[in-house]
Amino acid sequence: MGDIWHVGLMVLVYIWFPKVSAQNLIKTPRDQKTEHTLLINEVNADSPGEDTSEFVELYHTSGQTARLDGYYLVFYNGNGNRAYKVLNLQGKVTNSQGLFLIGSSSVNPAIVIPKNTIQNGPDAIALYYGKGNYKEGMSVTSYGLVDALVHKTKKTDRADTLVRVLTPGRDAFLEDSTFRTMDESIERCRGEDSQWIFQVAMPSPGTDNHCILTSQLNASAVLISEVLAASSSEDFEFIELQGPHSTMLRDIILVLIDGQTKDIYFTMDVYGKTSLDGLLLIGPAQSKTSVDLPFPENTTRPVVRGGPKAIALYRGNSSSFVPGKALPVTGLLDAFVYTSNEEPNPELLEILTPGRPAYKEKRHQLGDVSMNQCNCCSVTRDSLSYVLSRPTPGKLNDCPSKRFSQTLSFCLHVADCQEWLLKSEDILMTLVQALDGSCSCGISAAYFKEPKAACQDLGLVFTTLLTAKSEDQLSSLLLAFKTFLETPGLVSFDRRNITVESSCFKDINVPDLPPGVPSEIPEGTQEPSVQVAKLLINEVNPDNPGRGEDAEYIELFYTGRTRFDLQGYWLVLYNGKNSRAYQVLDLSGHHTDELGYFLVGSSTMSPASMIGLPPNTIQNGADAVALYYSNTTLYAVNMAVTAEGLVDAVVYTSQMLEKADQLVKVLVPGQSILYENDSHSTEDESLSRCHSLSTKLQSSFQVTMVTPLGENSCSSPSAPVPPAIRISELCLAGSTTPHHFVELEGKPGTSLGGLSLVFFLGKEGKARASIPLRGIIGATGLFTFALDRGHGHGEADGHGPGMWSVFKQIDGTNLTSKDFSATNEGSSAIAVYSTSLIPGGTKATSENLVDALVYTCEPSKAGGHLDFLGPSYAVPCKDDRPVSLSRCACGNASAELQFAVSDPTPGLQNSCPQDAFAVDLHLCLLTPNCSTWTLHQRRMLKSLGRVLVSSLEEKCSCGVSELYLQGLNLTCVGSLVKVWGQVWARQPEQQQSIETWCQGFLASPHTFSVDDRVLKISPECIAPENAPSVSHSSASFQGWEIALFVMGSLLLMFFVVSLAFYFIKRHPQNYTNIEMNDCGEIAADF
Repeated sequence: MGDIWHVGLMVLVYIWFPKVSAQNLIKTPRDQKTEHTLLINEVNADSPGEDTSEFVELYHTSGQTARLDGYYLVFYNGNGNRAYKVLNLQGKVTNSQGLFLIGSSSVNPAIVIPKNTIQNGPDAIALYYGKGNYKEGMSVTSYGLVDALVHKTKKTDRADTLVRVLTPGRDAFLEDSTFRTMDESIERCRGEDSQWIFQVAMPSPGTDNHCILTSQLNASAVLISEVLAASSSEDFEFIELQGPHSTMLRDIILVLIDGQTKDIYFTMDVYGKTSLDGLLLIGPAQSKTSVDLPFPENTTRPVVRGGPKAIALYRGNSSSFVPGKALPVTGLLDAFVYTSNEEPNPELLEILTPGRPAYKEKRHQLGDVSMNQCNCCSVTRDSLSYVLSRPTPGKLNDCPSKRFSQTLSFCLHVADCQEWLLKSEDILMTLVQALDGSCSCGISAAYFKEPKAACQDLGLVFTTLLTAKSEDQLSSLLLAFKTFLETPGLVSFDRRNITVESSCFKDINVPDLPPGVPSEIPEGTQEPSVQVAKLLINEVNPDNPGRGEDAEYIELFYTGRTRFDLQGYWLVLYNGKNSRAYQVLDLSGHHTDELGYFLVGSSTMSPASMIGLPPNTIQNGADAVALYYSNTTLYAVNMAVTAEGLVDAVVYTSQMLEKADQLVKVLVPGQSILYENDSHSTEDESLSRCHSLSTKLQSSFQVTMVTPLGENSCSSPSAPVPPAIRISELCLAGSTTPHHFVELEGKPGTSLGGLSLVFFLGKEGKARASIPLRGIIGATGLFTFALDRGHGHGEADGHGPGMWSVFKQIDGTNLTSKDFSATNEGSSAIAVYSTSLIPGGTKATSENLVDALVYTCEPSKAGGHLDFLGPSYAVPCKDDRPVSLSRCACGNASAELQFAVSDPTPGLQNSCPQDAFAVDLHLCLLTPNCSTWTLHQRRMLKSLGRVLVSSLEEKCSCGVSELYLQGLNLTCVGSLVKVWGQVWARQPEQQQSIETWCQGFLASPHTFSVDDRVLKISPECIAPENAPSVSHSSASFQGWEIALFVMGSLLLMFFVVSLAFYFIKRHPQNYTNIEMNDCGEIAADF
């Protein structure tokens, strides 16, 4: 009866306490942080002369193209506090980097305004959203305010009313004209506490803000931006300078110096007008790329030679620089010292770049590479601000960006921590060398921002922001960092051997991790967003128009884009008011559809949900949806929010003033709540994953149209597109097979032109051979390349049914099996690159990578320099049988990442294990205790799988690998480990061999080792019926209990609904005070 009275009381609460009127959807600046995705990014209100370079730059924090419908930009006069100009941004869109420019014609804006339009101050610029009546002459208002900047050009200026209304608590910002002799702007940056701040900087309209601490800014008029050295007179070479845009340069000398002798070997006067981007290109007159200032006639080329060399810019004229004369110290504007191997003269470094080393030009990239300044135009005479990248003559440099970034942290176990606080730069340089040695990515110190060091518990914690030029490069660098942390032994810092670990705290138990996720991820570092297939929250629609709320849903997505078993996954819905679970769904027994989608939603919606929910179940916010994976933890209704076993999470709201701080702190720490903006569409909208495949990252989502069980409606593709060409099969061994071969697959008619096939071998991971590819994919979708063994060349015309061609190296010599055989000295790999020439000895790189296959005959020695190319597959070390690694889409695995040992099938469909030839596997193993098996289940299952595969291959020699094991799982009680799953086979004969092995293995009395733990077969469960189950009588009794409970619950629900309907009819609600939120939250509040 107590429960009935409780429910009745909740119904009365619903009737007697109607919802309050809806709140204003726009926050005041004091409450607003970064929920709004459009911000004022940079303002130049006062440019020299007639204000012909003024502008306002807006930035959409997605970093991608975004519509600006509904936004208004309003300019206020501080004298009278009224609007003097209003711009309606309806129909406008940002560029592909999320930037939108309004300004003078000289800065190439999207909206051109007349010169001298933006007043110098004290004035204000405000960004609004909504249907407010924004017009010229209106008084300043905070209604609909999104962002604002109150600015001035004199310290004594005041704008009290503008500050009080638009930016309460923050004074007007001073655009200090004494900051630079040319021009300056006010730019938005992340401060030391990760909050948005404004600072004065060199103008950068249409490009990323400089965002360097003011103490590091330099007011040099011109500096060295990019250098491309040449090795012969036929090669293209250039030096590119950067300064103020559209400005005449004069009285500047370019000086080139030998890095060992300190002798000047070239000088020339620099003069000419910079481009709109502020660039001036100096190079040879006769070249395909036009230059702004050619080298003097009769100059001996190459002028810009390989290191050790130095480039310097001086004030003055070239007549004052005589070859053999000592370099002057005064008048130096900028300098750059670079080298390949030999160290330059120390005195030269002290004169040109005091306290800075020479730039090490390590050529990991394929083709031409140049040295690019990537802190332009704020830092001079500093080699640490340069990176190697593709040449961009006449264009802005190709630099790493914060759009592809990740915070890294690690621990140095040092006793004298306070002393090490002053050595952040030395620690950073050691980290750079370690990562570059691991991934051969050609990175430098300029890839790292905001290094910090702090003493903590067992040592010193070093934290820095790693940036990259692409998602792929970021993934490679994160994997290299993971290898850096996992490498045993000591690391040399400042000539001292120091232990490096991921954390300065004591080890804690590692929970179960979902399939496909690495077992260890560096502390403070999110997992790489590519290369590993995983299950994600893809779309959330918690709030529907009207009162029905019968089309709400949560969509999951498996990035492998195939059917995926959800065994062990849980979906938990949290209430933001009390941070406790109000709905828990066990997804075990379910699976995604063939495209990787899984839908949980209202039972009446279309398309139909895989798991149906009553209408109005998913709360509107501030609430959260969390995806977990665990085979041991049980998640229950009313539990407190937890991060244990967390895979992905989204914290959201449909009312901007509502918060869920505890949910944010536990599920997505350091981030902001997502706002499902119902003004996005007149129909319905959802929160959709659009910007990355990273887990637990709120910025991955944006408001879009609803697309249940379909591709999200994003402004740009939300998921990586599979490559047009990929590796299908590699035949490695066998004295009886007529050819070793590599087989590629792709869409029929796809050209192979411009691609290269590269073989990497041994510990160093260097290219052993490289072959430019030619021809097209035939009607079968396959193209097979055969290694010429001296007795048959196959068809080279590319028109046979199997599309055969013959491998020859660039120099015309034939390849041998040694060039791509498995080795016991580390991993080997074959890779397809989108470039036509890769020199021998080049280290493996992710640059221009299309597809790769890594393999080894010693699983324990897998990894090393080829880790970042993909997972490593084990093959037999010594075997006369023909053996292939074939791409197979089996079970729950991603077809892009799975290869299996198989029989060679050149030109035919791959021979893969199939569930039609499955053998059930049930094992009982005796172990001293279960704690290790329970805490590290995935790791133990993987180790056990390797032991089973090794035993099977040793017994039957039938060519199997770990992909043949499917659905392997375990339970552990006391000292007994129960394991069950299946072993698949390729054909009936292999199935019989596996069955024979299974019977012998179960009957074997001998012990064996798994992860250094001795195990022994127990006879307790050797039949399927002994797998974990419940007795018939117990199950029957439980069934009656469940049936009675369900019937009682249905009767109670019928009574409550009838009572509620009766009271609602007698007391109709005030429809002017209804707020779109579900009734369940009122009951939860009560």
